[in-house]
Amino acid sequence: MKANFTLFLLAIFLAAAVVGWEWPDIAKIMPVYVAAIPGLLLVSVQLYRDATDWEGRRGGGKRGIEMDEVYDVKLDKKIEIRRTLIFFAWFMGGAFGIWLLGIVISLPLLVFLYTLIEGRERWSASLVMSACAYALVWGLFEYMLDARWPPGALFR
Repeated sequence: MKANFTLFLLAIFLAAAVVGWEWPDIAKIMPVYVAAIPGLLLVSVQLYRDATDWEGRRGGGKRGIEMDEVYDVKLDKKIEIRRTLIFFAWFMGGAFGIWLLGIVISLPLLVFLYTLIEGRERWSASLVMSACAYALVWGLFEYMLDARWPPGALFR
């Protein structure tokens, strides 16, 4: 049954690659190069694993792994509320920052502050992750795809 779904995904990714291959380069970046080709590679690996019983040999005879692990961890109500409020504070702060400064400035800043404060990462790691976020937001969308993000309210 699992192989049927894998074959279905193979057909979808193959159709996306064939249909999108004739499109102009700028139009096929996301559907072909980012989705269809990596999808075809991953589906091919899965087909190989299905055909050779790779998990069965690797796992000592058992088939696959159990994905439905159940944890019975009870947190104190105060901790649950605190974590929920912190999550929404970061979420609302990010949304406010995007509105005020624009996504090109706010997203890397949010990544930097979140990794530094909540993730307790070193400055260097936080800066690298922020630079990667900036490269994605600016480099991919504004530079390569020529899709300009709207400026924040502060810069209008």
